[in-house]
Amino acid sequence: MKLFYPEIFDEFVCTGSQCSDNCCMTDWDIEIDEDTYGFYKKLDNDIGRKFVNSVTEDEGVKYLVHCDGKCPMLNEKGLCSVQLAYGEDNISDICREHPRFYEWFGDYKEAGVGLACEEAVRMYLSDDEPVRFFTKEIDEEPDDLEFDPQLLETMLFARTAFIDLLQNREYSLHDRLVNVLSASAEIQYALDEEDTEEIKAIAQELSHPEIIAERVESLKKALPEKPLENAENMLLYLERLDFIGDILPQQIKDASRFVKKFSAPLKAQTSGEYEKLAVYFVYRYFLKAVRDFDLLSKIKAMIVFVFAAEVINLSREQDAHARFETVKELCKEIEYSGDNMDRIYDDSYLSDIFSDTSMLALLEWTL
Repeated sequence: MKLFYPEIFDEFVCTGSQCSDNCCMTDWDIEIDEDTYGFYKKLDNDIGRKFVNSVTEDEGVKYLVHCDGKCPMLNEKGLCSVQLAYGEDNISDICREHPRFYEWFGDYKEAGVGLACEEAVRMYLSDDEPVRFFTKEIDEEPDDLEFDPQLLETMLFARTAFIDLLQNREYSLHDRLVNVLSASAEIQYALDEEDTEEIKAIAQELSHPEIIAERVESLKKALPEKPLENAENMLLYLERLDFIGDILPQQIKDASRFVKKFSAPLKAQTSGEYEKLAVYFVYRYFLKAVRDFDLLSKIKAMIVFVFAAEVINLSREQDAHARFETVKELCKEIEYSGDNMDRIYDDSYLSDIFSDTSMLALLEWTL
């Protein structure tokens, strides 16, 4: 089997109890696989009983419920009592792998590291170089989930074109994102029509300077008269999402007050971190359209994350560490919340806040 992955995947190492925002203390309910649950159910000791008694079930899925904001299996030093007693092989799959993520298509597999982790964000955003990707052979059986091989090949081609453009610094980040948004809308129509040749043709246009310039000029004409209103409305929308902590909601409120002071968008001093955030979302979510045939909502969600990170950072004097924390909070609170992401995906088609003109207005905040 082939494994495709960004460089950070091989380099990432969890910092464990040294992490200032330990995922074992994040008030998440952790999904427990059946093998792990069965292992501890058979144990006739305090660890086994405590583990089983801390598990609840919802629609056939088992969860280890956090107690007082942390995993009940942590000891007084903040270490996992399960891992200390029985090793990494006997903790749940998600505990062992987080924040790594995977996608399978037969004998092709992709991997990456999620940005809801402070160490992952630090490693990913500290390097100003474009993201590098690698392929290697691994000893693993092919996955048996159904997919269209031709569509996968086409979408891999298109995603490469998207990432190449996003990392092409000859263009401003604004112009790159405008073209990604426009091309995504065109590809979505071709996806609906199951026209793989048209998808490839659209993707190929992303390497043509004259077409890139034409898209920017034509889409600028569609900007609303008062783009700041769209920024204010999006921040208000984000305020109303569900949060487990207090940091991000306050940051969004501060950013909302900040944008009301200006008659025109302010520009960030650097675009490298936002470029990499965009690449992260395109890499992680683009291929999901092979199975759910929905690309546009994922690209619009990416634009919202780039916009939110930039406006929050502009609203306060932030050093690199604080800017990285902004990205981590956005991903932890919104990207890693199924309810929040489902709401964004649904509203991207149903709400005027996610209309083409609104998205263009948000892009006016980018370089």
